[in-house]
Amino acid sequence: MLGNVQQTNLDRVFDTLDVTRDGAISKADFQIMAQRMRALRPAMDAKLATEIDETFDAWWEAIRRAADADGNGEITREEFVAAIAQGLENDPEYVDKMVKVSVVTFNAADEEGDGRLTPLQVERIYRAYGVNEQLSSETFSRIDLNGDGFVSVDEFVRAARDVYSSNDPEAPGVVMFGPLN
Repeated sequence: MLGNVQQTNLDRVFDTLDVTRDGAISKADFQIMAQRMRALRPAMDAKLATEIDETFDAWWEAIRRAADADGNGEITREEFVAAIAQGLENDPEYVDKMVKVSVVTFNAADEEGDGRLTPLQVERIYRAYGVNEQLSSETFSRIDLNGDGFVSVDEFVRAARDVYSSNDPEAPGVVMFGPLN
């Protein structure tokens, strides 16, 4: 059973995934998001671009298989939340499957390839996902666990895990998609 924090976050994840704002998520939404991730770095190498496309496609397929109950290629909010809740309850590796996309998102934004993101790079991720980039500064300060002024891939992935798995309003990543209230 989902807690209040998880429910809030899953609603926000759904809203973020529904790029076309038509009330359902589909393969087209994931293709648009992959395209936006590729655009984060104009001189992206082909290997990373392919990895982004493949990861977003795999993410869509994992969600589609679990959530598209009527087989119409579109997933409603209710289908999405029910599938995530079932996955969290029945599969100990489910969160890992959902956060794989955070690694390629991190890599797309890490222009220097130094394994860390600046506040501006996190803001660009927010913009690419269609999340209010003004929220990125609060998120950045919460997920920069060691306070070094950068977000490492480990900090970023941990925060993404919090989105799905934490019911603690103080967990660093629960605000990745916006404040809880």
